[in-house]
Amino acid sequence: MVGGRFPLVSVGPGMCWLCPELRTHIHLCPQCPVTAQEACDHQCLLLGLDYGTPADIWSTACLAFEMATGECLFDPQPGKYFSRDDDHVARIIELLGRIPPQIVFSWNKSTKFFSRPGALLRLSRLFPRSLPGILADRHGWTPQDAAAFSAFLLPALHYAPERRASAAQSLRHAWISAP
Repeated sequence: MVGGRFPLVSVGPGMCWLCPELRTHIHLCPQCPVTAQEACDHQCLLLGLDYGTPADIWSTACLAFEMATGECLFDPQPGKYFSRDDDHVARIIELLGRIPPQIVFSWNKSTKFFSRPGALLRLSRLFPRSLPGILADRHGWTPQDAAAFSAFLLPALHYAPERRASAAQSLRHAWISAP
């Protein structure tokens, strides 16, 4: 941190490489741990999205949440009858709401998780939660601070990449310029 500011950098390409043909990561260094960036980028594989600026915006929102709270925004865990990926999709839906049918229908992996758009195969009981509620209840934030930070993060987590906040929009957000 320099003068109350910190640089955001990505070392992802130094640790792994995306193989577009297989749509998977090939680790250049097998001993390297999974990075926060890779965990956030997992949404590209889960939701069938392309890598690029919108994926970086999503990842930055996940990273900002983690830096502000010390916890991962989505911390999926496998269960007895469902995989880590199943739980990851469920946690995204719990926070952001139902995945729009046009995204589910366009996703080639939808049948791995959904019986029909919006109905998960292996997890039928979801527990919707709000980002301001998580920040206030779990992390002790004031309702005002939780609402302001949530207003910054949620546009960066829009399901549709073309509707997701851009970097320029995020940088102009009131939460960034607040003292």
